[in-house]
Amino acid sequence: MTTAGVVVFTHHGVPALGAVLRDLRASLTQGTEVAVFARDCPEQVATYLVRQYLRGRLTGFELDHGDHLHGHCGLDLACHLVDGEYLARVDDTLRFQPGWLEQAAAVLDAEPDIGCLSLVPPPGYRRRRGRPPTRNVRPLPVERVDMRCFVTRASLVRELGCESVETPPEACVFLAALRRQGWRLAYLPGLVTALPAAALPGSGDGRVHEADLPLHGDATGSVQRLRQAWRLGDDVLLPCVACEARTLEVLAARVKFCEAHQAALGHWYELKCPECGELQYRDDVQFRCPG
Repeated sequence: MTTAGVVVFTHHGVPALGAVLRDLRASLTQGTEVAVFARDCPEQVATYLVRQYLRGRLTGFELDHGDHLHGHCGLDLACHLVDGEYLARVDDTLRFQPGWLEQAAAVLDAEPDIGCLSLVPPPGYRRRRGRPPTRNVRPLPVERVDMRCFVTRASLVRELGCESVETPPEACVFLAALRRQGWRLAYLPGLVTALPAAALPGSGDGRVHEADLPLHGDATGSVQRLRQAWRLGDDVLLPCVACEARTLEVLAARVKFCEAHQAALGHWYELKCPECGELQYRDDVQFRCPG
């Protein structure tokens, strides 16, 4: 059985990331590995990723910084996060049809000379005037691939991902290397939709991801149902809000309760930056109230 993993590259904050992760869970078969690669992300995204990982909703995640992704899809930096014969690179502006990954993998199985399969229209792609949108058709040959969403062979990422080639600033090193070695690029329409910026969840929807949380249940035993992310004295990978430090020390952890039912909802953490001494606070909400 062909296996495939998904790596989400996130750029638009917690609401957009939460929306795409929910859509992936609904559209992928159970057990498909999903990881997140976040570059120069704000602390809210880092905290959200820790929560999702501890709840078993992510195979893994990586926080990165620097300018080495310029002209680069970055998939080779994240391919170690998931297993599978195929790798899907997606970003947080997409919505997916059920079975999209299985259909893309089936195309790559059937046409072994395709090195990369785009699932959103590539730059410059124009559908013939008067023809309706297509779905589940044969892959269409293209000259370029949109880096927001494509599926490729994991072996090629590991072989070519870090190869240095001369490309225009907007080009991807990996895709340029594929072209140079004679691999075909193709586009499979109808499976993935890219949302315009105006349609993405905004900062006003910052708590929308809490709709994913289970209900807290009875107050009795609710504390025992909590998972404690950090222990007293732990050094956690979170950016300081006051300086450039990237780790914080856990000073205290307290349980948060639902005021209406006295059931435990999660933890409240007090942290300290070892560099500047700034005190900071984080919530880890694991359950929601049914009311």
